[in-house]
Amino acid sequence: MLTQAGELFRDHAERAIRELEQATQLVQELHGAQRGRLVVGTLATVNSYLIAPLVSQFKQRFPGIHLQVHSQPSADIVTGLLANRLDVGICLLPVPHDQLTTVPLFDERLVLVAPSRYPLPQSRLRMQDLGGLPLVLMPVDYCLRKMVEAECAKAQIKTQVVLEMTSPEGILQAVAEGAGLTILPELYVRLRLAGSGLRIIDLYDPVPRHSVGLAYRANRYQNIAAREFGALCRTTMTRLLARPKPSHRSTVTAG
Repeated sequence: MLTQAGELFRDHAERAIRELEQATQLVQELHGAQRGRLVVGTLATVNSYLIAPLVSQFKQRFPGIHLQVHSQPSADIVTGLLANRLDVGICLLPVPHDQLTTVPLFDERLVLVAPSRYPLPQSRLRMQDLGGLPLVLMPVDYCLRKMVEAECAKAQIKTQVVLEMTSPEGILQAVAEGAGLTILPELYVRLRLAGSGLRIIDLYDPVPRHSVGLAYRANRYQNIAAREFGALCRTTMTRLLARPKPSHRSTVTAG
């Protein structure tokens, strides 16, 4: 453990390092931000449908910038930003830290995902009717799980969790194999629906949703590459949300 003198030294050293990093970024921006590094932390589900479409655009604009994208839980993104390990975060809002600045991007809607042949004939389901259904969800310390539990608590129902997994991809595979049902963001599921043997069931009364946004360290200079990355996130999400939804809500595998 650090002594009192060590604690004082660390605080000043961290500020000095941040000042040096910001000075380096300013010089790089003066020369057109042709070199440097941008480290981004993003939610696993958002990473799958948002980052891939914008990476090529970003690299065309900044070919010399080394872009690192880390798929992380929202709490880890906040921790990474506060520790200056991340330059930009895409996380769940609100973020209860006055040291971070946030910009809302969009509201992410959650849906129920079931095997195509699961005996739920309707394409919509009230939240209160989730009680008793076998669910495959993320572990209890994940923000998405906490939000699902909070929405179920509002509907005065208790979830019946039969399996916990940390990977959204793994969860969908388990559901397709008949392990149960799951609740995940609609955009993430929609991209994986074709040929999966899964179908989407809309939840309502209330519609479960949460806000996703960009987060930055409030007292840290954002160079032109970081600002452009944020702008690309906003324009890419606008295009994704404008895409027409499939005319049907289910898919059945051939055979």
